[in-house]
Amino acid sequence: MIIENSSDLIRTWQLVTLSDGSEVAEAELVNGAALVISPDTLALFRAPGDCNHPLRGGFLRSTTFDAEQAPEAPFIEEHRAGFVGLTGGGVLLIGLNEVRMYPGRDDALRNRNVLCEMSLAPE
Repeated sequence: MIIENSSDLIRTWQLVTLSDGSEVAEAELVNGAALVISPDTLALFRAPGDCNHPLRGGFLRSTTFDAEQAPEAPFIEEHRAGFVGLTGGGVLLIGLNEVRMYPGRDDALRNRNVLCEMSLAPE
């Protein structure tokens, strides 16, 4: 019997249309939280779907980044382990306690030029 283990921190992701008509990528993390990526913001919600249901009270926190680094839909090109390649060349590195955005792979590898960071810790 082969046991399949994965180190991916994203279970699944999908494009979601918000009530204002804008598209975002909603990634379900292994802890059940949802990381939402838009052209200028990273946001953390308690669960997938909370970004479209403000009355659930699922919003935890968000951070913005420079529009020059804005990814475009579908936002996520690839992901494995804690690495997320974004459209436009940007990179997210997801750890167990935080997420950081970098302008590219080389910067992420060398942990330099962090565009934004956000805690993933529960409240």
